[in-house]
Amino acid sequence: MRLRDRLIKGTGFNLIAVAFNQGSTLIANIIVARILMKQGFGEYAMVQSTLLTVAALSQLAIGYTAAKYIAEYRSSDPARAGRIMGLCALVSALMAGVGAFLLITIAPWLAGAMLKAPHLAFALMIGSGFLFFSAINGYQTGALSGLEAYGSLAKAGVASGIVAVAAISLGAWWGGLNGTLVGLSINAFVRCAIHNRWLRLESRVQGITPQYRGSLDQEKAIIYKFALPAAIAGYYSMPMIWLANSFLVRQPSGYGEMALYSAANNIRILVMFLPSVMNSVGLSVLNNEKAKGDVSHYNRVFRSNVLYIFLVSLGGVLVMGVFGRQILQLFGKDFAAGHFLLWLLLVASIFEGLSIALYQYVQSQAKIWLSFFTINVPRETFLVVAAYYLVQSYGGAGLAAAYLGSTILGLAFHLFLVAMLYEKNRKVVAAL
Repeated sequence: MRLRDRLIKGTGFNLIAVAFNQGSTLIANIIVARILMKQGFGEYAMVQSTLLTVAALSQLAIGYTAAKYIAEYRSSDPARAGRIMGLCALVSALMAGVGAFLLITIAPWLAGAMLKAPHLAFALMIGSGFLFFSAINGYQTGALSGLEAYGSLAKAGVASGIVAVAAISLGAWWGGLNGTLVGLSINAFVRCAIHNRWLRLESRVQGITPQYRGSLDQEKAIIYKFALPAAIAGYYSMPMIWLANSFLVRQPSGYGEMALYSAANNIRILVMFLPSVMNSVGLSVLNNEKAKGDVSHYNRVFRSNVLYIFLVSLGGVLVMGVFGRQILQLFGKDFAAGHFLLWLLLVASIFEGLSIALYQYVQSQAKIWLSFFTINVPRETFLVVAAYYLVQSYGGAGLAAAYLGSTILGLAFHLFLVAMLYEKNRKVVAAL
């Protein structure tokens, strides 16, 4: 299949998957906000943020690793792709269990000392089910992306999206905040089961057999070179983002402000879903092209992806900017107050879209340690420092402004690092 056809087909299927996943999340959050009201939705948003943070840490960047190396070796070395798949499956299951256990253990401390809301401890414990299955889901979606099995991802996205709206909405109606988290956990389990079925089928079709025994000994270099630095980057970035959010809820009326911020952030995520879809497809194709050794073709794919993602991000911002106030009001009449906050996050999504497109080059070159020190550390440090000072005076708008500043800084560092790597590779090719 031609490269253009692969990109179009992959983007189309992935668009369906992400549309149902992100769309169902938005719809479910609107329903939850109307049931729990502003204060309750703010609490749910902070608990969900905590769960997503711990789940991301528990994944140990395994989904990211699986996507890169399965895409790179599925055609040239299926046996190695199988070893990588087996290794990633084992590590994801182990880390999911560890993460869920730790969350249950520290839930009282997190709720009391960090969130200033001891009554949320039980909610965090209920959410450990969501954490466990989400961590495994991270590996499964990464592996399916590496196989370019976007049709399977689309089918799984449709099914899990429908389940998400039903389970989370019914949970909120039945049991308030705790019921919402039960529904969230049920949806994560269903999604994990669906992904498992399609991953087994796609692996068999492409002639890749997951190998578990001895996979760590043979592929440990991937862990040290790629998964470990990617995980450390996540271990630094995700808690820093969570910490910035926690500054907001610790303020007077902080959970009400968090509700406004979360509603606006849901719209930002909606803007980012198409750039994320294109980036996911481009990432798999770019790594597959890298294995073929055609440098000019590889560079052309990269440049095209950057341009397309910028244009799509800009278009999404303009559309949501026009209809943003009306969408906010779907959460409830009080949420229209977050319109200015929304615009700050929408502008940030332009810089964020460009950054994720540029990061493809860094990732495909496996320069993860370098990117951690030159991008993650300064960007997230700025976010926390700026949020600490701004939320005290400006509440949710201050947190949004801090996020905007961090995305601008992050884009500057992405441009610097990619330019450096691009020039280095150009000199290497010229010398051959």
